[in-house]
Amino acid sequence: MIATIWISMLILSRAGAQEGPDFNRINSESYRYYTEQKWDSLIQFGKEALKSDVDYYYLRMRMGIAFFSRKNYRPAAQHFAVALEQHNGDPAALEYLYYCRLYAGQSEQALHVREQFKGDLALKLPPVNGRFFGRLGAEYLYQGGAGDHLFADPAGLYPLDVAGTQSTTGYFSNVTVSLVNQLAPGIVLSHAYTYLWKSSHYFYNDGESAIYLPDQHLIQNQYYLSPKFTTPSGYTFMPMVHVLGIQYQSIYDNGQGYQGGSSLVLGTIHETDFVTGMGFKKNLGRVDLDLGGWYGHLNSARQIQGRTGFTWFPLGNLNLYAGGFFNGQYELYPGSEGVTRIIPEFLFGFGIAEKAWVDLNGAVGEMTNYLEGNGMIVYNSISEIIHKKFRLSLSFPVTDKGSLLYLGGIWSAVRSEFQPDGDPVTMVYSSTVSYNAFSIYGGISWKF
Repeated sequence: MIATIWISMLILSRAGAQEGPDFNRINSESYRYYTEQKWDSLIQFGKEALKSDVDYYYLRMRMGIAFFSRKNYRPAAQHFAVALEQHNGDPAALEYLYYCRLYAGQSEQALHVREQFKGDLALKLPPVNGRFFGRLGAEYLYQGGAGDHLFADPAGLYPLDVAGTQSTTGYFSNVTVSLVNQLAPGIVLSHAYTYLWKSSHYFYNDGESAIYLPDQHLIQNQYYLSPKFTTPSGYTFMPMVHVLGIQYQSIYDNGQGYQGGSSLVLGTIHETDFVTGMGFKKNLGRVDLDLGGWYGHLNSARQIQGRTGFTWFPLGNLNLYAGGFFNGQYELYPGSEGVTRIIPEFLFGFGIAEKAWVDLNGAVGEMTNYLEGNGMIVYNSISEIIHKKFRLSLSFPVTDKGSLLYLGGIWSAVRSEFQPDGDPVTMVYSSTVSYNAFSIYGGISWKF
């Protein structure tokens, strides 16, 4: 691809000369830098030429190729896009722009560019048809929670004179299977099903009787659906819905105590919760703007969560990136006052010889009924609050199409608090259980 376009640029640079000594100097000097492959000099010289209002197709192409040769794909794409405005349908600019979008991780924009290919270029890279199996993934996660030693003396840990409940995660595991349908360029439909099984330490007190269960079971079935619409100019809209079917063991009074005996029994509660909303992203050159807003009904609470932030790609590619985000949450339980929470978040990632990628992100704040990943990840452990969380992941490309193997770990600082009856927001801190949770996960994402 590079050799073909290189030859065409040598030919094009001799055509269409404009009048004027300033233009002639700029054209001659930029062409010299181009033929000598002095990319840094060409980039700096081209920026100065654009500041002096000299702007034409061949200058943009030379600057785009200079940035492309430095693997600085995002600014290169901007120059090729302008070159196409000046020379509509040019195959050299189109092919370069396609690979810029592809290598910068903007695959849906790349497909929009590919639709414009004609002639030999279309034969070489024909438009991509819709695929039911665009991408297929599978992931397993295991988390270890509070250790059994923390509950060696339940009578001394939990309040025996206050009615309420407390649940503390012992461990859980979940399996996720995902499917992405590639419907058309810029239009994909993502599905994910997750099965979660959890064991918790559970305490129940009705004011008269207190019961401690060291192994309360919870099963959660989740289905996530999100269409994604990306425009050629880089606007991405991601509406979503996430439905959670939950069943868990609970103590309740069946009103059938025999001869003055206890009427408390262990039963299974079934609930259905949901989250819906929309994420938004805009490509702004070296920066991506991230926004989002979601509404959820989780653990009897109604909540609104919003997100704003930026991801910066200083090298113009995926080899280094960093981001900062602010997440705001307003939560309201029936019969209680609303609670507002602010959770700042950071992201940092880098590539290693384009063979592996390291990704680190973290968040600090009061995270309960908290959403991540455009509502795909839901932290809905009842009576538990995450106040620090850090994730480290490694991903390895395994095919040229973009299939990945990945693995990672998560550390969380968690506290579990007693929830008195009548006011889920007000906690009794004398029974707080604080612990460090560690998760490991791994999976595959296969692109067809």
